Amino acid sequence: MPYSFTKIEEDKTKTIGFVFSFLIFVYFAVFWLIAVLSVTFFNIQATSGSYSFHLVFLPFSQTLLILAFAFIIGYVHWSFTTANLITKILGVLKAEKLNPKDRYHQMFSNIVDEVSVATGGRKMEGVVIPTMALNAFALADFSGQAVIGLTEGMLARLTRAQIEAVVGHEAAHIVSGDCLSTTITSSLFELFSGALRGFEILFQGGGRRGVRVHGRGSGAVIGFLLLIYCLLFVTKLLSQIVRLFISRQREYRADAIAVRLTRDPLSLAEALYAISYRWRGGGLPAQELASIFTVNPTYSSIDEEDGLFSEMFSTHPPIGGRLDVLLDMAHSDVELVVKDIERQAQKPRTAVPEVGTSSAKWVVHKDGAWQGPFDMTQMMTLGWIRPDTWVQRLGGKKVQLAYQEEDIRHIVTKSEHGKQSGGYQCPKCNLPLTEVNYEGTEVHKCSSCRGTLVEQSDIQRIIIRQEVGFSEKIKKIARGIQREARLAKFTAINRDPKTLLKCPKCQHSRTRMMRMFYTEAYRVEVDKCFACGLVWFDTDELEVLQYLIEHSLDKSHS
Repeated sequence: MPYSFTKIEEDKTKTIGFVFSFLIFVYFAVFWLIAVLSVTFFNIQATSGSYSFHLVFLPFSQTLLILAFAFIIGYVHWSFTTANLITKILGVLKAEKLNPKDRYHQMFSNIVDEVSVATGGRKMEGVVIPTMALNAFALADFSGQAVIGLTEGMLARLTRAQIEAVVGHEAAHIVSGDCLSTTITSSLFELFSGALRGFEILFQGGGRRGVRVHGRGSGAVIGFLLLIYCLLFVTKLLSQIVRLFISRQREYRADAIAVRLTRDPLSLAEALYAISYRWRGGGLPAQELASIFTVNPTYSSIDEEDGLFSEMFSTHPPIGGRLDVLLDMAHSDVELVVKDIERQAQKPRTAVPEVGTSSAKWVVHKDGAWQGPFDMTQMMTLGWIRPDTWVQRLGGKKVQLAYQEEDIRHIVTKSEHGKQSGGYQCPKCNLPLTEVNYEGTEVHKCSSCRGTLVEQSDIQRIIIRQEVGFSEKIKKIARGIQREARLAKFTAINRDPKTLLKCPKCQHSRTRMMRMFYTEAYRVEVDKCFACGLVWFDTDELEVLQYLIEHSLDKSHS
């Protein structure tokens, strides 16, 4: 590490002390100016009809009282903001914990653990934001908790080496101590952004929310409000200067530490290029927390410039400058990076996983006798079959244990092909559903009707990842839906209560799944339970939805 632990702690203490002092100063300035303006305007009102403007300054005793009040308010603000700081920010970002059953999340968790070891055992936790945007962030608090977050878009579109480099970059912020300062400053001064937005709404003209002041002294009141608005604007500007002063140059240091951790400057350069020139902020919540992210979620031309003005008002150093440093280390250039990114975007698609498609039949040994033959669907309904049950495929010569028979292994064991799905039964066939790894996450499929049960939170992940390819049949169905949308010929949905499905999770209640379109933009019929959030897709419906969304995104970026 480029700094000793003592030096890191000294820098961190100085920075936090400066931020706290600045917070008190801001409150003091705000309260003092409000008090001065209030006394001045009241003095104007008292002078019958005279509207000459002369500031009335406060005596020293009142100034000290305002300073004490500012300290109390600032301390309360500080205490409230720093309590459960990471939880609050993760809530604003809509970040989620990692799912141990998700292949992408498990890879991310392993990388975080590896980087944690490389940094000397600093404990870190991984979280994800379910959005197509490409970005990452790091958070830390006074308790020692540290979090590294990635968007689902990054997990889906970057290689493992690139993700390792980004995680190394975020870990560098944590171990160098600047992550805590950035986390605190990013959260502390959002109060002023909210107040400023409130005043902007207040001054909207023409509508019911616009300011309307009538009668004597209305000009003075409006002038007072405008001065407060200006004060909030200046305060926000000052808070940005403090926050950006902390954040901009730290990115170069984090890049350097990441290279030392991973020994791979090229992967970090590729990751930065992919984030910067792709979906760096599309759909990303809380974009105003720009300084915690690897790259500013909102593109700004100031970010790509050098000089004092850019240093003060840009959250991150120029991407071009960062790439130049990294590519010089890697002895490469931007053209090669672009080619690698384009090649990675053309990754091959896999086929849709099937469950229980075998036409074979088996006899099963039970209670000293052979029973059957049973096909795949019937085998799944045998509640008494175990991994050590003897079975024989019809036409086969070998008698073997059930777990040794490849086609039925998933019925009795927790293999990679699937397992009995936690007691869920198909809402149409009443057969046990099977857990299948689909687009890196687990879904529940029926081997008979080929329907799929998906958690609501997993649908967006499935859409983002784009692993599965589409057959001509799927494309034809999707084009038919698109054609109907263009011609405004929509088929009515059958919502007869007798035909509504029982939710596999809430089946013991009276809850029924609602037959509906996924969205009005993507008119694929699905069945959704509003009690638990599970969504049922009939055969091909999930793939058709994926194709429609991917096709729409391709058109919007072409």
